[in-house]
Amino acid sequence: MDDRQGQILQALCSITREVGAKNSLETAMATLVERIRQTTLADCCSLYLCDELRQRYRLVATDGLAPSAVGKASLSYGQGLVGVVGATRELLDLADAPSHPNFKYLPDVGEDEYKSFLGVPVINQGELLGVLVIQSRQQRQFGQTEESFLVTLSAQIASIIAASQAEKKDSDMNLKRYKGAKATGHLAIAKALVWQPSVSLDEVKLLHSDDPLMQQELFHQTIFQMQVQMDKAALEMQENDKGQAASGYIASYGKMLDDTALQDEVDARILEEGLFASSAIKKVLSAKMAMAKEDGDEELYQELKDFAQILVSRLVHASNRDFDFNEQVILVVESLPAAMLAELPREKIVGFVVTSFNTTSHATILARDLGIPSVFGVELDPQEVDGRVLVVNGCEAEVLLDPPQSVIDEFEQLINQDREQADLFYKERNLESVTLDGVPVAVQLNAGMNHDEAEHICDMVDGVGLYRTEIAFMLTQSFPSEAQQIEWYKEILGDYKGKSVCMRTLDVGSDKGLPYLPCQEVNPALGWRGIRVSMDQPQIMMTQLKAMLSANIEYGNLEIMIPMASRLDEVLFARDCIQKARSEIESATGVSVPDVRFGVMVEVPSLVYMLDDVAPYVDFFSIGSNDLVQYLLAVDRANTKVSRFYDDFHPAVVRCLSYLASRAKELDKPITVCGELASSPLGVMLLISLGFDRVSMNYSGISRIKYIIRRLCHSELIELGQKAVTLHDCTQIRNLYNKYAKDHGLSRILDVADGF
Repeated sequence: MDDRQGQILQALCSITREVGAKNSLETAMATLVERIRQTTLADCCSLYLCDELRQRYRLVATDGLAPSAVGKASLSYGQGLVGVVGATRELLDLADAPSHPNFKYLPDVGEDEYKSFLGVPVINQGELLGVLVIQSRQQRQFGQTEESFLVTLSAQIASIIAASQAEKKDSDMNLKRYKGAKATGHLAIAKALVWQPSVSLDEVKLLHSDDPLMQQELFHQTIFQMQVQMDKAALEMQENDKGQAASGYIASYGKMLDDTALQDEVDARILEEGLFASSAIKKVLSAKMAMAKEDGDEELYQELKDFAQILVSRLVHASNRDFDFNEQVILVVESLPAAMLAELPREKIVGFVVTSFNTTSHATILARDLGIPSVFGVELDPQEVDGRVLVVNGCEAEVLLDPPQSVIDEFEQLINQDREQADLFYKERNLESVTLDGVPVAVQLNAGMNHDEAEHICDMVDGVGLYRTEIAFMLTQSFPSEAQQIEWYKEILGDYKGKSVCMRTLDVGSDKGLPYLPCQEVNPALGWRGIRVSMDQPQIMMTQLKAMLSANIEYGNLEIMIPMASRLDEVLFARDCIQKARSEIESATGVSVPDVRFGVMVEVPSLVYMLDDVAPYVDFFSIGSNDLVQYLLAVDRANTKVSRFYDDFHPAVVRCLSYLASRAKELDKPITVCGELASSPLGVMLLISLGFDRVSMNYSGISRIKYIIRRLCHSELIELGQKAVTLHDCTQIRNLYNKYAKDHGLSRILDVADGF
């Protein structure tokens, strides 16, 4: 045994005694990493422990990394080199760690200078507790002496860590986690309040009344009371500039309340058959629900069910709990109908937990539109959680029940960080989006139906890059008339007068169905949707195009693009329809119709290779990144079994985007990126580095992205993009941009986003 081995053997006993003598796990681990670094002559030693609650490895002690990172820096299970050690439960010794495909760069941790890496698992009685790591600035392989030392020491300290954690687990044993099917928003912490109608529709029996006239009066009083509440809710949303989709859904329920034919049917059941009002409502609406079910229209079925549920609950005087409470709550409900919002003090609701798995896309849009963190499809017992503290994690589709104070403190810190940053972004919302070296990047809005907020958004954006016309269609009970559409389109064209407004023709199918255009398909994502529907139903497209062109006569700022095109004939069809619609308007009115710019969305991979074929017939391109990435990678983001394979930084995606940007420039055609990629900090860095200078996103992301753009250097990003297209791994590409963000002081923004 040489002197070096003898010193290390002696140190083993000494370190174990010192660590075991400490009064707390924190001080014990701090001593551990300090003594290991000294003994091994490494430049850094760190300990990551498993955080089962959040499924992450958390940095709990370090001698060599930034002290401020302790307790904050973490890696998801399976992520980074620490994740490799944990997954394999074997040591990993690397001379050049950053070149490893699984290397994960952590901003603000201070590991830039370290090259070599030696990590060993910490295991107690077969249970993985964490990973112990030493690092060196020198690019070298650690020897067998260091490997044996770490393996032996990790086994000895495992029992100390396990004993300490056992105490903590005793206090956390009642903590429960619930996973949802989908979610929206960020974080919310509050007590749960269960809301469920006291009387379900199934419980209503078909009973006869001795006083039909009184039942009729009771029915109409209930209708009137609900109309008043709906009007009040709609007014509040308009005054608060919130709830575009929600106000649309409330308008949809308002139409049901105003439906005289429906009221006549209920009156007939009351007066002619002598039914109680609640029984008559059940009979009439159950028939309509059955028809919706037969037609495969799940959204209409759910709307009718919710509407009937609220009506009968009111009629039997057993509807709502008293919502006049003094504290904010997380509402636990079976479903989330828009009508419910009319009855609830929304300023007191900080989150939703929805137990139903058949929640419609309307409900998701509604929650996102109001900015309320929500998790859908959560399997839990409402009575078990009622009145207890919940954490709603909208980014992870997760709900925590009665978490310990340490967890609450951590989530509250993240919420406060998010609020602080939102205020910071908002202060610069109206400044130009120009890079540090003077290159402008157009930031546009993805818009829906209502535009009450347009007055304060207009100065923030360079126009509307995507106006989703289908949202308005989704909120009507039948195809809207040309006159009705003209009013819709005039509103947004006028709101953004002087700036371009790009309207996408009707994009229905897949997850965006219309209640009056049912279509049952085995694989709707690859089926009857987008321009394919328009080609099969040309009268629908002609009506829409004529409405768009007519609305634009006064403003002259319209652009039109088509979705889901995959062939040249689809582009030519749409182009011919525009010319035909223009001719019909001019012939009928004698008024000259202004020229409009015509474009196509690139979201089907086949069109990527047909830019040259399509270019002579269009004025611009717009990339729908969400669908394009899904189709390129053959991944359904909504499928939890494969969604982890969806990655905007996949080499194929990066190279595809790079090609589109460069080829569009060569063809002298503007190209915009719409989708979630454009609204993420790393995503916009990637896009600018690949040559894009136009992005479009939802309102919630605009101020943050403009803030980031103003702190980027265009020329540096271009160099980064040239390197990115040569890399072969998602992690390598993402780390490239993570490092750039850190170097430009943007890592905190990424930390907050990643923390959620």
